[in-house]
Amino acid sequence: MSSSGGASQPSPLAADPVTTREDDSQVVRARRWASSRTRPLVVGELVVIVALLVVYDRVRALAEVHASVAVAHGWAILDLERTLHVEVEGGLNTWLSGQGFLRLLAVDYYQYVHVTVALGVLVACYWRSPAAYRPARNALLLTNMVGLAVFALYPAAPPRLLPGGGFVDLVAQAGFGTNHGPVPADQYGALPSLHLAWATWVAVTGFALTRRRVLRVLLVAHPVVTGVVVVVTGNHYVLDVASGTLLGLAAVWATGLLALGAARPDVLVPARRPARLAPSPAAVVLEPRFPEPRPLGAWALEPESPEP
Repeated sequence: MSSSGGASQPSPLAADPVTTREDDSQVVRARRWASSRTRPLVVGELVVIVALLVVYDRVRALAEVHASVAVAHGWAILDLERTLHVEVEGGLNTWLSGQGFLRLLAVDYYQYVHVTVALGVLVACYWRSPAAYRPARNALLLTNMVGLAVFALYPAAPPRLLPGGGFVDLVAQAGFGTNHGPVPADQYGALPSLHLAWATWVAVTGFALTRRRVLRVLLVAHPVVTGVVVVVTGNHYVLDVASGTLLGLAAVWATGLLALGAARPDVLVPARRPARLAPSPAAVVLEPRFPEPRPLGAWALEPESPEP
């Protein structure tokens, strides 16, 4: 018997824990979906860029790079390439120095396309695909931080700055220094090639943005052309190109951008929003139902059901 006057206890069947967990997981997925497609604030992104530039400047100042150390490391890289039979920088640089229009085209590609294309892809990613922007930004930041760390630990002069190496400084002949706009370049940071790391990042990010065949061909061609240009102009060694490519691939893999580019080639196509979740219904309280009480012997007054 139930005690009279007491508060009714909720039934243990008041809520289905399985249904509750499913509803919660759907809410979490919906929130993550909405968050991934929300563009981060421009102010916050500018703060990140300024912070990276400050760190970049500090590392350059604290590295205390001596030209003799960087030159010695450059010769060491060249000697290793001779051992591996991949030293082709000298012949290619000599050949390009005798070309007219092609020489200027290669220098301009090295000086301008590197930053311009990367910034263009980053802006397009921010505007058209917020879901891909965050891993793309993180991959680019990781690439630069690793490059700065290697620069601080192992500065290396590029081939064109090796005294007595026979290389022609085509960049200086074209009237350029070692600057890319307002940010001074680390002229003794040949290893790894951030040109190739950035170009690899551009290709993978671009694959996450478009599925058009023409654009994808251009995206694949960009790191290939960049690799040839940085070698023939005497700005990087072959090993710089290889290490820069590996750095770019490692960064896009670590941040999840590589998987996004492979699995979602059409991120630019507006994604279908998930069905709006209806508010979870109130818990249905299942109370046990008993037959209404009847006077004793009432069953005897009921007519018997006819037999079939």
